[in-house]
Amino acid sequence: MTLIRRLEDAADALAASAIALPGATVLPAEDWLARARAEGTLRRPIAWRNTVVATPALRRLHVEFFAIPGEIAVLHACAFPHLDQGLPIYGFDVIAGQDRATGCFLDLSPTVPQADALIEAWAGDIAPHRDALGTTRILPEWTAIFSPRVVAVRPADAAAFQAGLDLGAATLRRLRAAPRCDAIAMAAAQARYIEGQRRNDRTRRMLASCIGADLADAFIAECLFPPVPAPAEAA
Repeated sequence: MTLIRRLEDAADALAASAIALPGATVLPAEDWLARARAEGTLRRPIAWRNTVVATPALRRLHVEFFAIPGEIAVLHACAFPHLDQGLPIYGFDVIAGQDRATGCFLDLSPTVPQADALIEAWAGDIAPHRDALGTTRILPEWTAIFSPRVVAVRPADAAAFQAGLDLGAATLRRLRAAPRCDAIAMAAAQARYIEGQRRNDRTRRMLASCIGADLADAFIAECLFPPVPAPAEAA
């Protein structure tokens, strides 16, 4: 089985586990592949699925699988807590070609002080396993939004690739009900994270090469990293 197929299976399993989280509600998610076809901007064959859910702890959990068949595939997952939940932001990305994985990125990113204990506990638990995940990758400046504990590696082999997938799924299960926090501070932290992520031009360029720049920008703004609701709107 190719790594692309394994990544697709992992993305489907992560989406299914998101839907199965206690109290999860599936949120409306546009079929962006169908939109690209309808607007005539689809430039090459792709596979693309997006699942979005909300839970009692998370206002938005997005799991995406995107692939250019035979070339590259991406599993992307991001979870933002409700504005009154003192949790970190979950971010998980794995990129692979047919027979080589190029990146595995995982973090519980800081938000408000109440989230710090969970970040430290997670980092302590995964510390003994870091060496098995692959060689460390240097991150660009915009990733200052991540915690100092971020996992950013190039998986060395199939075992490291699977270890990264397993760790990403296990980390998501840590995001449960948390101590209440200041909604204004949480909204500001999430806005900073989104601003940083939107500076990742590599994502935009890959999308634009497949669906056109305008639709790529719309997807990033409306689905990948949409604006944070105002605290009063999220209440």
